[in-house]
Amino acid sequence: MDEGAGRGGAKRVALSVGLSVAAQYEDGVLALGELDPLDDAPVHAASVSEALGRFGYTETWHPGEAADLGEKVRSAVRCGDTRVLVVHIVAHGRLAETGERDLHVVASDGTDLDDPVSTWISLIESHPTKPRPFTLFILDLCHSGAAATLSWHQQMRVGDRRAWVIAASGREDKAFGYRLSRATAMVLGQYLEGTLAVDPSYQYIPLPTIAQEIAREVAQLSKAEGYAQEVAGSSVPLTAPVHDLPFFPNPRHRSQESMLSEVDVGIASMLDEVFDPRHFMLRGASAEPLQRGVSGQGYFRGRDAEVRTLATWFNGQGPGFRLLTGKPGVGKSALLGVLVCAAHPILRGATQGLWFSLSVKPGRNERLAVVHARRRDLAQITDSIARQMGAAEKDRPVDGWDAQGLLKLGQANPGPPYTLVIDALDEAERPEDVTQALLLPLARAALADNPGVRLLVGTRSDRRFATLAQFANASGGLLDLNHAQPREIYDSLQQYVVDLLAVDTLYAESEAAGAAAALAEGIAARLTGINAPSQHADEAEPLEWGEFLAAGLYLRHVLTLPTQHDPALARELGLDAPVELPELLELDLVDRADQPHLRPVLAALAHAEGRGMPERALAHIAPAFMLPESSDSSLPIGQLQAALAQARFYLRRDIDIDGTTLYRLFHEGLAERLRAEPYGRQEQTR
Repeated sequence: MDEGAGRGGAKRVALSVGLSVAAQYEDGVLALGELDPLDDAPVHAASVSEALGRFGYTETWHPGEAADLGEKVRSAVRCGDTRVLVVHIVAHGRLAETGERDLHVVASDGTDLDDPVSTWISLIESHPTKPRPFTLFILDLCHSGAAATLSWHQQMRVGDRRAWVIAASGREDKAFGYRLSRATAMVLGQYLEGTLAVDPSYQYIPLPTIAQEIAREVAQLSKAEGYAQEVAGSSVPLTAPVHDLPFFPNPRHRSQESMLSEVDVGIASMLDEVFDPRHFMLRGASAEPLQRGVSGQGYFRGRDAEVRTLATWFNGQGPGFRLLTGKPGVGKSALLGVLVCAAHPILRGATQGLWFSLSVKPGRNERLAVVHARRRDLAQITDSIARQMGAAEKDRPVDGWDAQGLLKLGQANPGPPYTLVIDALDEAERPEDVTQALLLPLARAALADNPGVRLLVGTRSDRRFATLAQFANASGGLLDLNHAQPREIYDSLQQYVVDLLAVDTLYAESEAAGAAAALAEGIAARLTGINAPSQHADEAEPLEWGEFLAAGLYLRHVLTLPTQHDPALARELGLDAPVELPELLELDLVDRADQPHLRPVLAALAHAEGRGMPERALAHIAPAFMLPESSDSSLPIGQLQAALAQARFYLRRDIDIDGTTLYRLFHEGLAERLRAEPYGRQEQTR
């Protein structure tokens, strides 16, 4: 699929036309047998044209212009500069009574155009060596389903198709009231406004998803207005991948350039989209709880043994496959992030402040391929690895890259094995598929002689990856961060908090230096049990989530309080740090009283089941958990998305088969607390 369609020199063109017809009236009533004049057809063509314009299409033909429709379509199809074309027609449609009984558009004089719609589709599909645009026909015509079900077209491989159809009705059915055009304009507008959305990882809104939303709207119009009407569309096998058709750029898509505002944007143009360098830089910086981003100063502390092990692994030593795992928030991505920044030839210089203090540093690795797997599917991950290993688009196999293809790439180029790093496997789309089809074969190969690749995977502890963990353990490549010694965490945690307090806080002042050290020691003691007072001895068991993350989040709360200058009182403040995630949530929500929609959204998500809840459902459910005086029928999309952004630490994300983002809470303890106390303790006592 052409990833560049619609950008740079790639041109988007729309032909949107509404054809009215002359009609005879008798006593002010349409004469028997006369076609409906469709007086408003140009108006509805213009509304769709306006929506397409907001998606970057240029209109080359004024809506309502009726002459030479067939020639206009043929010219647009043959134009070599046009990469993406939408042809929208609202008019009468008629099936030929003889011959192949093809679908014809009815011209303004009531006669059929010479060209059937199938001729236009054939002009696109029958000339694979000629430049032809990806073309979407939106046909608001009676009988238009005939163009969506051409037998020869359905027999083509889906990956070879360039013409697609959304039709107002089935082959033998009628279309009413400009419904397809009205629904199309409405649905496109909702995506542009954010009322409808697909996951930001999708560059394009999947065409099947657009078609389903349009069909749903047409069904609603049919219910309200009478006369049943069902939308038809191009038929494809259930397993066919059609999510990257380039007709509608996703307004929520976050490009690499837009996410690297804190780093030289020139770096972004040299890195693969699925790499997601900002993820590794932010995690490597280790200051997200205080929202410091990537400022050149790194706060990664501790994990000395793991740093030594993985730094030497990046340099080519140790087993060819390693798995880095542990509980939520334990620091897997922080460890991978700081090492990737040090090893990557492009990031290394720009991120020196993040990794320079490491006790052992990986060397520059010119054969390094990195993927952030969150919300990425198997095809996106394999394609990215192949590109980073030097494969061109023309090298891509017909059925896409797989483990064997990547291994051949690694062995084809002389030199040391490629180092493959994949983080956040547990947050990938269908991670079990990624594990079985890609990672296990690569891991087996990485442990063989002359493998061509070395593999490092980061993921939360999860029974879904038990086979991968057993395989890594058997080969000596398992690194479980849950097994760190409390004393080591205690020492590193103190240093981490002291360093965070030393930059841009009132605890950096000389008169608060003693209090800062005591505060850091108190937090470390509370979260690890080392040197904790006797009253906390029964709570010295390891946390169910990461100590460094807990310390950062608690410190965010502490910095909202008056600065404590007495070391003894500062240590007591540190010892007040919550050790349970629900308690820290309550503390965090108190500090965010100016964000009234955050708790209702989290409370609604506490009831999500399965893979999660989509925004459309969440917008209607969240108001049920607002106080009566502030509740509304539906939470506006802007406020919902703001609340989801504020809640991102507490969320797990997945992607439904139609590209919709699904949300759920990442920890069952949070869900239990919010189900029990959806309004918070203060509100319940009112």
